[in-house]
Amino acid sequence: MSPAPLRSDLGRLCTYLEELEAMELKKFKLYLGTTTEMGEGKIPWGRMEPAGPLEMAQLLAAHFGPREAWLLALRVFQRINRKDLWERGQREDQGRGKEVVTPGLRLESFCCSAEIDPQETYRDYVRRKFRLMEDRNARLGECVNLSHRYTRLLLAKEHSSPRGTQQKLLDTGRGHAGTAGQPASLIQIEALFEPDEERPEPPRTVVLQGAAGMGKSMLAHKVMLDWADGKLFQERFDYICYINCREMNRGTEERSARDLLAGCWPEPCAPLQELVRVPERLLIIMDGFDELRPSFHDPQGPWCLCWEKKAPAEVLLGSLMRKKLLPELSLLITTRPTALAKLQRALEHPRHVEILGFSEAERKEYFYRYFHDGEQAGQVLSFVRDDEPLFTLCFVPMVCWVVCTCLKQQLEGGGLLRRRSRTTTAVYLLYLLSLMQPKPGTPTLPSPPNRRGLCALAAHGLWEQKILFAERDLREHSLDAADVSSFLNMNIFQKDINCETLYSFIHLSFQEFFAAMHYVLDDGASGSGPERDLSRLLTEYAFSERSFLALTVRFLFGLLNEETGSYLEKTLGWKVSPGIKTELLEWIHRKARSEGSTLKQGALEVFGCLYELQEEEFIQQALSHFEVVVVNNITTKMEHMVSSFCVKSCRKAEVLQLFGAAYQAVGEDGLRWPLATSPERHILPAIYSEQLAAALSTNPSLVELALHSNALGSRGVKLLCQGLRHPNCRLQNLRLKRCQVSSSVCHDLMTALIANKHLLRMDLSGNDLGLLGVQLLCQGLRHPKCRLQVVQLRKCQLEAGACLELASVLSTSRHLLELDLTGNALEDSGLRLLCQGLRHPVCRLRILWLKICLLTDAACEDLASTLRVNQSLVELDLSLNDLGDPGVLLLCEGLRHPQCKLQTLRLGICRLSSVACEGLSAVLGLSPHLGELDLSFNDLGDRGMSLLCEGLRRPTCRLQKLWLDSCSLTGKACEDISSALGINQTLTDLYLTNNALGNTGVRLLCERLSHPGCKLRVLWLFGMDLNKMTHRSVAALRVTKPYLDIGC
Repeated sequence: MSPAPLRSDLGRLCTYLEELEAMELKKFKLYLGTTTEMGEGKIPWGRMEPAGPLEMAQLLAAHFGPREAWLLALRVFQRINRKDLWERGQREDQGRGKEVVTPGLRLESFCCSAEIDPQETYRDYVRRKFRLMEDRNARLGECVNLSHRYTRLLLAKEHSSPRGTQQKLLDTGRGHAGTAGQPASLIQIEALFEPDEERPEPPRTVVLQGAAGMGKSMLAHKVMLDWADGKLFQERFDYICYINCREMNRGTEERSARDLLAGCWPEPCAPLQELVRVPERLLIIMDGFDELRPSFHDPQGPWCLCWEKKAPAEVLLGSLMRKKLLPELSLLITTRPTALAKLQRALEHPRHVEILGFSEAERKEYFYRYFHDGEQAGQVLSFVRDDEPLFTLCFVPMVCWVVCTCLKQQLEGGGLLRRRSRTTTAVYLLYLLSLMQPKPGTPTLPSPPNRRGLCALAAHGLWEQKILFAERDLREHSLDAADVSSFLNMNIFQKDINCETLYSFIHLSFQEFFAAMHYVLDDGASGSGPERDLSRLLTEYAFSERSFLALTVRFLFGLLNEETGSYLEKTLGWKVSPGIKTELLEWIHRKARSEGSTLKQGALEVFGCLYELQEEEFIQQALSHFEVVVVNNITTKMEHMVSSFCVKSCRKAEVLQLFGAAYQAVGEDGLRWPLATSPERHILPAIYSEQLAAALSTNPSLVELALHSNALGSRGVKLLCQGLRHPNCRLQNLRLKRCQVSSSVCHDLMTALIANKHLLRMDLSGNDLGLLGVQLLCQGLRHPKCRLQVVQLRKCQLEAGACLELASVLSTSRHLLELDLTGNALEDSGLRLLCQGLRHPVCRLRILWLKICLLTDAACEDLASTLRVNQSLVELDLSLNDLGDPGVLLLCEGLRHPQCKLQTLRLGICRLSSVACEGLSAVLGLSPHLGELDLSFNDLGDRGMSLLCEGLRRPTCRLQKLWLDSCSLTGKACEDISSALGINQTLTDLYLTNNALGNTGVRLLCERLSHPGCKLRVLWLFGMDLNKMTHRSVAALRVTKPYLDIGC
């Protein structure tokens, strides 16, 4: 069977053209007409426009010949984004052995004209013009690739409700990031001109509304660039032209729409016919409508109806917006909200889209795009997240840029927070200045026309707790919305059957910033009213973090920085009022006098305010009255940095305690890490420990430094040890509980123990020291110059091997008096090694804590033999170990020995029964030293209590305190207890919480306690359901013996 005959070029051309959609066929004709416009073989547009696929194929074949027409069509298919047809045609030609059109071959090679493709020329121009951008502080030759920097913005296609707007203005930190990212109806850039449920037809006009600094112009530039790169609106627009409204203000000459479009073209001979031949495929971007002169906002006709007719610029733009001229074209207009009302009068059914700024994910993306170094980006992002006001305002792209620019300079200058100029106040001030200098190279705009009114409005709203302002509020403060559009955002809300316009600052924190300036700046007038009363502001605030004035007062301190004041006066002509610093200092001193020498309540707020000021002399004066400084619940790195910055200026402090929260390190996923497991990236910056070390070396009064849950890390501990080794350091008590101290820095601690002869107590609990760490520490503890008396190593991941090192310390050191090993898996083998040191004649240890050390009854034999020999041990805690009755009976053999000097024994939760009480009863009757015994949470029962009371009744018993909480006692036990209390003359404290003694049993105890001979002073009966009669008995006893502490 013979193969099917090959189709002719004309037949194939007709078939391919039939596959085009109507719009694609129209586009095919447009490109074809433009290409052949200058050639001799031009096809008249009048013949092409009505032609269908068959007629179009015949026209092409008649003008160019079948083969040339086919090759020409293939090139046009590629141009109109029908690459599938081009590739299929290529394959067919290859199969026929025919000439193939190479991708580099110009379309014009098939035509009589050698002109370059106009659309490609224009795309190249747009790419050159918009590919690179300059930062506001760019120097000559410095530029940034727009695609590398641009971060997608949140766009919402509906107006906010009053409630939603207020929520966004009030939310802070991560809460604000979450609110910003969840509007009711987000829209993507790609869908701006797409139909939706409410608009079955694509919109012809889209208005992009955004406050100052929201990224409107950058978004407009990105639209241009993405279109030129073939990434956006390819099926929608053949051409996009960009008009800068600010530039339209220049000059008064008249121009036509033809002139306007020609100005967008890179060359003098613009193919304007192509631009307007299919106007529905032309988009004009009008960037910055609010920046047009007032005459542009409401131009008067006659309107421009012909695109070649010249008219004033305002009439020309007005004609385009009102669709009087080229009604089929599309418009994308960016504006600040203050111009929306004027736009609404000029437009017909536009789509309204609001730019919301960055969600939390986009903020993170922006930081990583700005910093090419991922590690730097993560470091800066973590730092900003810790500064809640700063992180909140970073939803504004302009603020993100300001923050990144400032912190990049700090990183280059030595690290975050190493320089002193970038406080939250400083960044807000830079953002304010950026709003007044909109574009690179333009001079700074003058001060707001009514700065006094703007600041007064902010303060008034603060006191009234008002964030949305009506037009009458603006008039009361002599403000015009147009004049302050850089600082106020306009919101249009529906109210009943009408609309109302309300104004707000871009965020509550920015309003608080302006309110602070109201108190600080000298406006030449004394002012009146509560908003101007600084003393009232400070009294109302009172260093409470929950006060609605907290951030305002922080900004107030920050604006009083001398460098900031000089900068304000130099750049804006704003002068800070003299004397405010003195008033603030006196206010802090009054707080010190009223609360005594301890700074605890509101300490973090005090430090936050002083940190914003950044003046060491003032801070030293402010904190000079405090001898004890306690800062609780420090949750972020920023709060740690603020605390350490101020701590180094507490020159009179004797005690410094900085307590972090149990969960303080916030990860990028928003979760908080436990301090024991937080990743390395959450370790506190080195400057934190440097400042603490400075406090140790400059404050000879400091005797106690307590750092709980401070993620110091290895470098931080090394720096701290430098301060400990300083000759001026007089520290006696160092507590580094859960501070991520590892074995790698124990050598530094060891050298500090040897060098510092004043250090007496050290707590390293909650750190993963391990065997290596203990070995290094013990080298220091064994050194003759070490004076350490108390060592706490709770939950330090120690095992039996560590006990050998500790035993050597016990047999060497004449200073060590207390050792806490709670929560380490020492086991019986470890205790056996420890007892070797305890039995050594040199051992002076008095207190030993061995709670939760995985000990069993086998360990008690070693302990018993130790108690017979050791003459110094007076307190032993064995709680929460599985000793059982056999173990305690073995222990009692040592306790009964005449050489045993033990005074306090704790055996809580040791799985004991009444059997153990036999041995303990004998100890009570024989030991002249045992004064405190804790048997709580053991199932002793009434039988066990009866045995214990036998020992209590013996005249040789010296027990003073007895804990029997949750020991399964009933009312029957009260008979034995009452009997014992009638005889025993030493027992002063008895704890019986959570036992079922019953009303009869408790009343029996009350009767015995009322006896004059009973010495008991503390009786706790919590956790019992007692009736009114019993409570009356207790009340009567309190009257009889008012000194008696009865808890029930």
